[in-house]
Amino acid sequence: MRGKELRAVFGKNVKMFRSRRSWSQAELAEYANISINFLGDIERGNKWPHPETLTKLADALEIKVFELFLEEDATFDANTEILISRFVKDVSLTLSKSLSLSVNQSIEYTLKQYQLTETP
Repeated sequence: MRGKELRAVFGKNVKMFRSRRSWSQAELAEYANISINFLGDIERGNKWPHPETLTKLADALEIKVFELFLEEDATFDANTEILISRFVKDVSLTLSKSLSLSVNQSIEYTLKQYQLTETP
């Protein structure tokens, strides 16, 4: 892969990871402490960031730097990302409900065991 192609892949990935977070260019630029114009140039493949800026972008996006260089076939597609996100939310909700039910049952059992009454 040549330099120009690598910049294009990199820029496309920055935009994709930014979009997955539903962030504007202004938001990512602020989080990464770079200018909006520079971010736009990066996303269009026109400019190449300094290694420190690569780290700032990856940190802001909460990803590893190498993920910004993966070609399309090596990354999740949007549908997979949505399914994973829904799964995580469903599991979290189920665990929360289950934990709440367990705590309530434990409290009820303890109150009955020690013949205590609940106070309002």
